[in-house]
Amino acid sequence: MPDTGLILYEFPCSEKIRFYLRLEALKQRLDWFLALDGKVAHQAAINALFDLSDVAARSDLKNELLKALLQQRRDIEALPANATVDGQPAKTVLALVSEAANSVSAAVGRTSQILRDNEWLQLIRNRQRLPGGTCEFDLPQLHYWLSQPAEIRRQELLSLAQTLLPITNAAQLILGHLRAQTIISDAVAEHGTMQIPTSGSPYQLARIWMPQESQCIPDMSANRHTLWLRFSTPDAKHRLHAVHETLSFRLGLCI
Repeated sequence: MPDTGLILYEFPCSEKIRFYLRLEALKQRLDWFLALDGKVAHQAAINALFDLSDVAARSDLKNELLKALLQQRRDIEALPANATVDGQPAKTVLALVSEAANSVSAAVGRTSQILRDNEWLQLIRNRQRLPGGTCEFDLPQLHYWLSQPAEIRRQELLSLAQTLLPITNAAQLILGHLRAQTIISDAVAEHGTMQIPTSGSPYQLARIWMPQESQCIPDMSANRHTLWLRFSTPDAKHRLHAVHETLSFRLGLCI
């Protein structure tokens, strides 16, 4: 693992991984707000639930996840009996992958449809389109709900999020397996840029660790043949300016 004191940036090399990263980030945001007890946090959790529901509404998502999980299962089944995967016995990881695949397969229709059919949630969502539209005099139902004990609110939100768990758990499992296969090396970007040929190497995810004191921010674009990294530095107003000097950083590529 790279040393502490580094900032990790992750960049998807395909649309599929970009989508999984969005699912993971939104699920982490939802979990963070749900762990708190405050009214503002739980209203923010509702917003995160809306975002997660929108991202999970893709019609081809279920088939895409199943395909990725089944491929992962085949890869693990081909390993020796005493092999380890992600630091765990292969049999343990195989059981997790099989369970995730079964859960995704059993999900009925679009997993976000239950949230879309919830009249109370849709009322909140419609009011949110207006600046300040969820004030207590606009939505007394929401004000009443926010006045309930924190644990009651939390359990209701967890119940609403339940239908999305097969999708988010599968995405997190796929990403975790991918990150465990990261090949890390020391890298140098001459004049603030670096090109990485991808021919013959189907990279899925690029991970970049930068020292916190460097004040340089990476960005990446990708096509079938090349990953192109470029670095910028922010000024006092957070506007980015290209870096032209040579930079050292740690690079992880996931296949």
